[in-house]
Amino acid sequence: MHLAIFQTARLDLEFLQRNLDQIPKGALCLFPEYVLSPFFLDLLKSEPQHIVNQAHTRQAQLEALARQRSVHFAVPTLTLQEQGLYKQMAWISPNHTHYYTQQRLIAFDHWDERAFFANPQKALQMPLNFVLEDIKIALLFGYELHFDALWLTMQENGVDMVLLSTASTFESFERWRAVCSARAFCNSMLVARANRVGLVRQEYYQENKCNLPWRFYGDSFIALPNAQIVDSLQGQEGVLHLEIHKEYLDAWAREWGFRTPQTHVGEIND
Repeated sequence: MHLAIFQTARLDLEFLQRNLDQIPKGALCLFPEYVLSPFFLDLLKSEPQHIVNQAHTRQAQLEALARQRSVHFAVPTLTLQEQGLYKQMAWISPNHTHYYTQQRLIAFDHWDERAFFANPQKALQMPLNFVLEDIKIALLFGYELHFDALWLTMQENGVDMVLLSTASTFESFERWRAVCSARAFCNSMLVARANRVGLVRQEYYQENKCNLPWRFYGDSFIALPNAQIVDSLQGQEGVLHLEIHKEYLDAWAREWGFRTPQTHVGEIND
């Protein structure tokens, strides 16, 4: 299976289409958080319906490309329901779109998504997952990486690979590398991280009780099940490509015995 990780600050259709020309049919493309909409700090001052209309317009463009190019997209998005704005992840295939509602939200003083979004807080459930080329793939938001219960349920359900969308900033570079490699190793799963790049407008620094620049540093990467991090995109916009084979993932799982490899033929896929 071909995986393409897009490291960007927004959805640039020209850039996307140019790269899709180099990507085979059936490939899976992963995007960071807040590419279909402005970043969280901008959302605080925006009208919800306008935010959602913008995200849905861009999502519709991805759905059309998925059909035309026979590829899959994993991308964070937003939806508006009676309770308010929901933060979700969309799996867009050539035939359909499925959604995963983020289960745990950041609740820091300077970055309080939990107080802004209407996502329900309940017992953790298995994230959205699907099978491509016998590889079982689960979608996860960056903050959810920290919750053991999610990893236990993914391991019990035979997940081979986790797609992680993040918007990591400040001085968290080394910490994210450490926790992603640890999760990959201890669960015998491949972790693919797509992180945002770019700088948020400076007038927000003081408003949000943080004097450090809100700089999204990128460093999208692949964390292998042997704990090695390979092929980082570092700090520039770009695309990271990787060919993933089920037999290699199973071999890593058998080597350490932290997870029992499973065959997923016949499970929900596209």
